[in-house]
Amino acid sequence: MTEEVVPQRRKRLRAIKEFLTGYLFISPAVLVLSIFVILPSIFVFYISTLDWNMIGPKYFIGLTNFTNLLFKSPYASEFWNSVLVTVKYVVLSVPLQISVSLILALLLMRPIKFRGFFRLGIFISYVTPLVATSIVWKWMFHPGYGLLNSFLRLLHLPTSMWLLGSPSALISLVIYTTWHAIGFSTILFMAGLTGVPTELQEAARIDGANANGVFWHITWPMLSPTTFFVLIISMIGAFKMFTPVFVLTRGGPYYTTATTGYYLYVKAFEDWAAGYASAVAVMLFLFIFALTLLNIKFTGRKVFYAGEQSQGEGNEAT
Repeated sequence: MTEEVVPQRRKRLRAIKEFLTGYLFISPAVLVLSIFVILPSIFVFYISTLDWNMIGPKYFIGLTNFTNLLFKSPYASEFWNSVLVTVKYVVLSVPLQISVSLILALLLMRPIKFRGFFRLGIFISYVTPLVATSIVWKWMFHPGYGLLNSFLRLLHLPTSMWLLGSPSALISLVIYTTWHAIGFSTILFMAGLTGVPTELQEAARIDGANANGVFWHITWPMLSPTTFFVLIISMIGAFKMFTPVFVLTRGGPYYTTATTGYYLYVKAFEDWAAGYASAVAVMLFLFIFALTLLNIKFTGRKVFYAGEQSQGEGNEAT
């Protein structure tokens, strides 16, 4: 009896040791995440119930900040305008970013000359600083001496006011952010394309399918997990977009580019309304969270996972 108990104790001690060792390895990451993400997020929820200018005393006002931004003028009109601008930006930028990234990934997967150079050139836009590239693009968008209008004049085409006009200012932001983000999305799509079985594509070609048929019936369904991931990441990033607006337009002209992220900044660091700005941040979080759940519920159903099919076929064979 004693001989049987000793191995069981050793197994328990070994399991406890492995358990503690695992948590010891992840404790630095958990500590950093707690200090810089979890605790500040909890603090934002707390501040959203206060009337506080980040300097003077705090006054608890409950849900007044939320009722103000949702229903009370002029807060409600400003907030809902920022939400509308953000939704317009998301609708314009996310599909464009996904489609351009997919096309570039398909082109860069072909055996062309200088393929590595082109891959580096596309990805380098993603790793360059937002502020620095925004300043460069602000010069390119200048209606007088900007590079884009100079090129249009060279082709005898009508020029644009770009950042100074409406709705061209929002379109300019979409152009810049798409250029900056496609490097990351393209790399993800290229990684997804490497996982598409060439046997299926070759079998489809043997059966008489053309290039379009192979893409729509083989490649595209096999890329659905990657596309779904890029959609979620791109949508979240678009809803949080702030830096390009701050550098390029400052919300103008006439608040046509004042996204929710920029509106939050104005209320927090120009109007010094920390409680109200925190309420805006909470509402932005809830919007993103709700839309992400809706995407997972409805779009996630159409995602095709090859591993699940293989597992199902294996269970049927068993």
